[in-house]
Amino acid sequence: MSRILNNNRLLVLLFIAVIGLLLGSVSVTGGGEDDHEHEDTLAQEQDKHEGHDHDDVAHENDGHDHDTDDAKHPDEQTATDAHAGHDHEDELTVELSPEAVKLAGISISTVGRGRIEQCIELPGEVGFNEDRVVHIAPRFAGIALKANYRIGDHVSFGDVVAVVESNESMSAYSIKAPMSGWVISRHVTAGEFVSEENSIYVIADLSTVWVNLAVYPKDAHRIRKGQVVEIDAVGSSIRATGKIEYISPIMDLRTRSLTARVVLSNMDKVWRPGAFVQAMIATEGGDEGLVVDKGAVQFLEGQSVVFVVDGTNRFRPIDVVTGAGNARQIRILHGLKDGAKYVSGGAFELKAKIVTSNMDAHAGHSH
Repeated sequence: MSRILNNNRLLVLLFIAVIGLLLGSVSVTGGGEDDHEHEDTLAQEQDKHEGHDHDDVAHENDGHDHDTDDAKHPDEQTATDAHAGHDHEDELTVELSPEAVKLAGISISTVGRGRIEQCIELPGEVGFNEDRVVHIAPRFAGIALKANYRIGDHVSFGDVVAVVESNESMSAYSIKAPMSGWVISRHVTAGEFVSEENSIYVIADLSTVWVNLAVYPKDAHRIRKGQVVEIDAVGSSIRATGKIEYISPIMDLRTRSLTARVVLSNMDKVWRPGAFVQAMIATEGGDEGLVVDKGAVQFLEGQSVVFVVDGTNRFRPIDVVTGAGNARQIRILHGLKDGAKYVSGGAFELKAKIVTSNMDAHAGHSH
């Protein structure tokens, strides 16, 4: 009986062992598949995560690189612009030999402070100096026996201009020139009757002339005696400078203007009465500022420039901003400093040299 029980127990234990082995095999097999699937899932998630991180990093790197490029760009652009500007400035700088400087008529001045005088332009006409015009008439009526001078002749003081036979004394007497001058009018012929009421000759001293300027109401308050006037003869290169010596107190009824008079010396007889003139009168300017000669400012490559001294016989154009000016000077608002040396004469020749050099350079490049 005991042996039977032991055998049964042994069978049960074997059965349990077999069942355990079978269950263990199934458990191991199922766990391997789960682990494999889990590993695949982790790998996919890791790939996604790495891809996401990679994209993020790539985007961040792209942004960082772009920002870096942008950050670098202004500095690089500034350096490039500065270099280009320096090269451009070097291209425009003109260096001449001493002989070329002399030939171009280069003159140097210093930038200084001053006031720009505003100018008034007035039309006018040359006239006789009425203080030096004489009308000659006989002292006694009679018959003109001689008329010695014609219009345009020059007479000297004391010359006999005519001989008249008096109706009262029936004797002849001479009429002499009271001053030296030019015969500008004659109203006598030998054999005709003349009287003391009418002039037979008009003589004018042309060593001085009057220039009568028309001053219109809008400019009347700016004109005063003693002002310097530059006068140009219309249609010629004749020019003179004088001062206003007289201003009429009343308006001319025909022209509705005042007359301002300038007395000019005319020893060489270039100013002829009746000629038209254009006058320039400088009036007081505005505030004080930097000024240069007007001819120093040139227009180069779309910009107003002044050539400054940049070494021995070396000249460099500087961009400037100009203000008010007149026929002689112009205000500099920006670009130059007080005391700077600049080209006051010959600036146009320097500009022409730059323009010509640039044209030659472009022609060579095209070729």
